[in-house]
Amino acid sequence: MKFCAKCGAQMEDGMKFCGVCGAVVSDGTATQSAPDQQYGQTQQYNPQAAAAAPKQPNPTIQKIVGKVKKNPLIAVIPLVAIAAIIALICIIASVTKYQKIDAKELFKFDFEGLNEHGTVVGELNAYPDYVYDEYDKLLLLSKDMKHLTGVTGSDAEELTELLGDEKVSPYFSLNAEELKKAWNKAKDPQDLVTMRKALLKTNSKGNYILKAKFDKEKDLKNGDKIKVTIDYNAEELKNAKIKLTNTEFEIEVKDLEDGVEFDPFDSKYVNVEFSGIDGDGRVKIDTTSESIEGMSIYYSADRSNGLKNGDKVKVTCEIYSGRSEKSGDAIVYEANGKYYVVKSQDALTKEYEVSGLTELKEIDPFENIKFEYRGGAPFLTIYDVDNDDMGELIIDNVDFNIDNGSNLKVGDKFKVKAYAYSSLKDDGYKLKGEVDSDGYYVKEFTVDDTMPAYVTAANGSEAYASADLKDLIADEESEVREHLQDARSSWLSNATNVKFEGTVEKVDSLTLKDVYVAFSNKNNYSNISGYVNRVYGVYEVKVKTDDEEKPSATFFVAIYINDVLYADGKYYKNESYSSTGYNYYGTMADFNKQVGDKEGYTLTKSGADSGAVEKPDDSKPEETTTTTTAKPEKDKDDSKEEKADDSKAEEKKDEEKDKEDKKETEKADEKPAEEEEKAS
Repeated sequence: MKFCAKCGAQMEDGMKFCGVCGAVVSDGTATQSAPDQQYGQTQQYNPQAAAAAPKQPNPTIQKIVGKVKKNPLIAVIPLVAIAAIIALICIIASVTKYQKIDAKELFKFDFEGLNEHGTVVGELNAYPDYVYDEYDKLLLLSKDMKHLTGVTGSDAEELTELLGDEKVSPYFSLNAEELKKAWNKAKDPQDLVTMRKALLKTNSKGNYILKAKFDKEKDLKNGDKIKVTIDYNAEELKNAKIKLTNTEFEIEVKDLEDGVEFDPFDSKYVNVEFSGIDGDGRVKIDTTSESIEGMSIYYSADRSNGLKNGDKVKVTCEIYSGRSEKSGDAIVYEANGKYYVVKSQDALTKEYEVSGLTELKEIDPFENIKFEYRGGAPFLTIYDVDNDDMGELIIDNVDFNIDNGSNLKVGDKFKVKAYAYSSLKDDGYKLKGEVDSDGYYVKEFTVDDTMPAYVTAANGSEAYASADLKDLIADEESEVREHLQDARSSWLSNATNVKFEGTVEKVDSLTLKDVYVAFSNKNNYSNISGYVNRVYGVYEVKVKTDDEEKPSATFFVAIYINDVLYADGKYYKNESYSSTGYNYYGTMADFNKQVGDKEGYTLTKSGADSGAVEKPDDSKPEETTTTTTAKPEKDKDDSKEEKADDSKAEEKKDEEKDKEDKKETEKADEKPAEEEEKAS
């Protein structure tokens, strides 16, 4: 058999001209003449004549021209139409050289899994590549397509035993007769092998390039229709003279076995319950007696206690059976001769919402809270919570701790931690709020003016005149009066430059002149060895003595209170640390020098004209401090006695002189009484 060298059309042996394009056939050898069946003429083939006249008329074209001459109607057909007909003939000849293959015949489709959860797999219906590697050696020894060598006899039996008896696609068969019938366009065994290899070509990962794609691949059920689209490289197959047809088609799902839908969280298999108190609840998981033979099921929860209503608990199921496998998204468990289907991996976990726990009444442990203090700002210590007014429920079931409660000033912050004992829940209550990592309910507070603070110069005068300290100061004033009665200046051991003659017969007046506040210069209470603050009330004292030459004297006394506090609009002394006392001074300059020079303290005058007291200049005359003061306290009877004494002074002058000598003698004999400064 020959093919035209110009257009490729197939030609019978002995043809001198191509029946399609009219080209002269020449193979360079002598050829016996053959009768021209179309024209009824016998011609002898002459190679020289053929070479000299290469453009002999095409018999087919001549036949068409002859028909035109006999039928005038055909003559009107344009020459363009004739050319189109000729072109069509060429196209038909070209198309017929390709091996046309129904793509569906190349594949096998398997349905796996259970009905409604099935999957589909489509792959080329061929033997493994290594089989063809060996068989092709045998195939290529064949003389031609008529004499193909196939696998027969014991080789066929061995191959069947190795690969199974599943029938492959005819295009991938090893049977010679099937191959000749399937590859009808292969001109020789080599051509057949080339075309088959084009179908079995693989990518770099070893996967076939020719493959099937599906519009649905899982959760299939019997009777479903699946659209299959063949994915391939058309250009490469065309180069191998192959054209695929029917590259889109439908297949029907079939032969999937039925399974039993199985929900492991069905109430007939498991019971999940919550019990206890809200906030301290527990979860209990019990399996029922309706277990499945051959299947073991275990349940576990991600949280088991400390639960409150509304919480989420995730319960996970683990199943063990004779065999389990995936079927699409589903999992199939084989037990007791049946297939149990769990619809997905997610179906092995279920989330439950906690409910039914006993609700507890909420109480706020910080509501109306009170504190126990030491000292005051800026050295305030909050050392405990005074919960006596909170009721027995709090007293018996809640413990408080103060965090960062030392050395505080106004504006500083501190934290209070409340810890609830389990007994509180037993009583049906819980604390309001959230706990920290240590189990405490925490609230932050700020030191404000309702909490104790040490009195300063800003409110020293107000403190000294307050009703809260009135009795304390009155006691000190009374003690000063008693101390001065019948006293001599030499007896006042705590006095500075207080001098008068004779013995005090009477305190004429005790007048408050000014109030001062001495405050510690330290910034931390642990560094203070004495008092923090001291409020001084400085009085001008006028006394009457029994001395005839100097019957009166004036000096000063400072009554003081240590560690005076202020809180919530009230002034008070610190019961644990406060002390009172007094000292005498000859002048205000003496007071300023003795008190203002005290190391570690700043003395400040209290009131509108307050300011730090300057150290006195010893080179200047001493001056007394004058301010608006209280009126001297005078008894009416005392005034009358003073007037009577004045009127009789002259009369008693001689008598007093006689007594003077006697008194001087007595003074020499008496010992001065030792008085010590009061301090607590």
